[in-house]
Amino acid sequence: MALPGHPDGAPLLGAPAMAEWVIAEVEEIPGPLVMVGHSLGGAVALEIALMRPDLVAGLVLLSTGARLPVPDEALARIDADFTAECARFVEESWLHHEPELIRRGTNSVISMGPESLRADYLSARDHDLRGKLGEVDVPAMVISGESDPLVPTWLSEELADELPGASLAIIAETAHVPQLERPEMIDLLIAAFLARLELSMAEDA
Repeated sequence: MALPGHPDGAPLLGAPAMAEWVIAEVEEIPGPLVMVGHSLGGAVALEIALMRPDLVAGLVLLSTGARLPVPDEALARIDADFTAECARFVEESWLHHEPELIRRGTNSVISMGPESLRADYLSARDHDLRGKLGEVDVPAMVISGESDPLVPTWLSEELADELPGASLAIIAETAHVPQLERPEMIDLLIAAFLARLELSMAEDA
């Protein structure tokens, strides 16, 4: 399931609008559900947990934060050279550059078009849930790449500190996409989180 504008359709502006779209897509699925979100997707997952706590049993939040600062220069680069900005974004997402993966990732971002990338940057920049995350009353796992230049570890630490009962895992030798650079590690962490959550829910039943 891809958000509008990724690449089809008109992009949505703002994590709350994206969360409302996801809610409409999943609210008929038997649940509650574990929401897994990466980067801006993590901001969307947090918004869903605040808007519709009845839908959410837990959160897995990768490379994200309670806020996601985006510098003005990044927005300016979209207008100056969209293709180059797509390449920069993808290259900075990886600590270990594999040319074929960089090429595929860059082409994927390019396929969104400049308006969707701009909407994502603006949505990330407007995201700031500091002071509100105490209302999120579900278990959460926050995962950060140790060498992430896009969402530095301190932003993930800030998020984990504010989320009640959250755990934090910092993955060595990864950048913004630890789920792609260390997939086995991420799979194990998520499996352990889900097992603990299932056990906790069974004990509460």
